[in-house]
Amino acid sequence: MREEVGDPERLVSRSELEELADLFDRFEFALDPLSAKAREAESEFENKVRQLFSSRIAPKYPDLGLSVFRCRVRTWCRRFLQKSSRQ
Repeated sequence: MREEVGDPERLVSRSELEELADLFDRFEFALDPLSAKAREAESEFENKVRQLFSSRIAPKYPDLGLSVFRCRVRTWCRRFLQKSSRQ
C-alpha cells in the first residue's frame, strides 16, 4: 500500500495512535463485545478515524478510500499493542 499512496502513517501522530490503539483494544478484545463500553469505544474509534481521514488523509491521498485507511489504522493499532505488550 505504501508504494501506491505514499506514507499516510506519517500523518498520524504517536499520541493519536496511542489513543486509537487504546480504543481499539477496548472493543476488539473486549470480553463482551456487545457491552455498552465496547460499543462506545468502537464508536469513538470510528469517529476519530473518519476525522483523521477527512482532515489529513483524503486531502493528501485522494485515491485512498476511507475503508482502506480504516483497515490500515487497525493494523497499526494491532502492531502498537503487540509492541506495547512486549515491553
